[in-house]
Amino acid sequence: AKKAIKRDISVYSRDSDEDYLLKISIIEKDVDAFKPDFIVYNAGTDIIEGDPLGNLQITPRGIIQRDELVFRWALRRNIPVLMVLSGGYQRSNAQVIADSIENVIKNESKLKSQTELRDL
Repeated sequence: AKKAIKRDISVYSRDSDEDYLLKISIIEKDVDAFKPDFIVYNAGTDIIEGDPLGNLQITPRGIIQRDELVFRWALRRNIPVLMVLSGGYQRSNAQVIADSIENVIKNESKLKSQTELRDL
């Protein structure tokens, strides 16, 4: 699998939401270079603070912002997204996932209009 990985992004237990979101923001350039027909997005929540296996400190708001970033990138390029839920070993993760999906659905038109304004 390592041979197929084109971008290695390391995250650390001390990374803040801002650190994490900045690190993953570089993936947008890879989306442009690859020009996918669709995106399979593994939206894991084992990165959330307190998760016993993930050992990271990303807040629920950070996860919601991450998901919003991915959908904004896809909407900007008219790329369909298959969002797969994974990881996350706390009962509270289910609510974070629900809140994130609700946020994307509720703000879809806002995300589209933001990307259209950026394209002008």
